[in-house]
Amino acid sequence: MGILSSIENRIIVESFTDEETGAGVRFSVVDYVYPFCHKNDIRRIEFENEESYLYSSIYLSDKRDFQPMYPCAQRIIDCFFGRQSIGKALVLGCAGCTFPRFLVNRYPQCRVTGVEYSARLINIAKKHFFNSEMQKRFEIINDDAFMFVKEAEAGSYSLVFVDLFVAEKIHSSVLSPDFAADLCRICGENSVCIFNLFGLAGSSARRLAKAAAENFDAVYLIEDYRKYFLALIKTNDMGRLPAFEKRVKRFAEIDNKILAGEINEAKPPTDKKNKGL
Repeated sequence: MGILSSIENRIIVESFTDEETGAGVRFSVVDYVYPFCHKNDIRRIEFENEESYLYSSIYLSDKRDFQPMYPCAQRIIDCFFGRQSIGKALVLGCAGCTFPRFLVNRYPQCRVTGVEYSARLINIAKKHFFNSEMQKRFEIINDDAFMFVKEAEAGSYSLVFVDLFVAEKIHSSVLSPDFAADLCRICGENSVCIFNLFGLAGSSARRLAKAAAENFDAVYLIEDYRKYFLALIKTNDMGRLPAFEKRVKRFAEIDNKILAGEINEAKPPTDKKNKGL
């Protein structure tokens, strides 16, 4: 069973090898149970590829809004929207349903669409990671995420979360300027698009941020324990950005060489194409 076989209290619910992408990844749905522990409500989907290991996990309890994965990305959303309602959200890459579950639990009016390339992973998600609210307000679609975005209706989403990997590597098309332009087109006004850039070098993350700034009104590259998240904001109300930045700084250090103030400083609210980076 590889590098995880010796871990105690690890209960494999289901396991299979990915054959659709050709990446040779072993997937396992796993519960962890520890004696005398009152927090035995975490379920993981684990990814093993030779000596590498990644996982996504959720709290099974519907009483938990915040999920154990991606706390930085979840905070970005809270900082931007507060407790305002989110209309429609799009999640690209949905293996463990961590982010859809957060959105459904946290924002009662939000309707979430997920796009996942692997039909097998979709079946696993529905079987092991859905709760009752997700059955009502979360639709997961078997499709190519890049084609889905290209064909989606303009201005459709208030939130987009990009979590696209092949094995442990970020999908190369995520770094394309054309993809950033497509994402901007499908985002509505006062929306945020967040990239999970796990494993990407800081220099590559900066290049992506600079390219994305060609399309969006504000761009923030946020480092969280040596992992990067890129937040792209499209807004017709530039006055809301200072409050967002203030909230974000409470939990993460923004790299001040990139971005936020540089593309917005002295920028008239109606001019969305100032590219002075």
